[in-house]
Amino acid sequence: MDVGRVNEIFQWKELLLYVEGRKKCRKCGEKQYRTTNSKWKTALLVLPVMLIPGILRLILPLSFFTQLSLIFVLTIVCFSFMPFHYRFTDKEQALF
Repeated sequence: MDVGRVNEIFQWKELLLYVEGRKKCRKCGEKQYRTTNSKWKTALLVLPVMLIPGILRLILPLSFFTQLSLIFVLTIVCFSFMPFHYRFTDKEQALF
């Protein structure tokens, strides 16, 4: 399963624990940075991890263990989908 742009394709497992600026292009050797749009998309993926447990706690009587389990599962799902939203550029871009 490949993720990336037409010019450079990275493997999903290479991007799973991606650190900004540490990935280098195999062709030109330039450091790769996520685009602003990519940063926003991945931030929106993290939002449910923070909101869903709190909303469910208000609606349903969940135990502490259940809340932790839910947060853990949502985090794993979130991080596994993040690499599909990564787009790269050779210049660092601001978030705003």
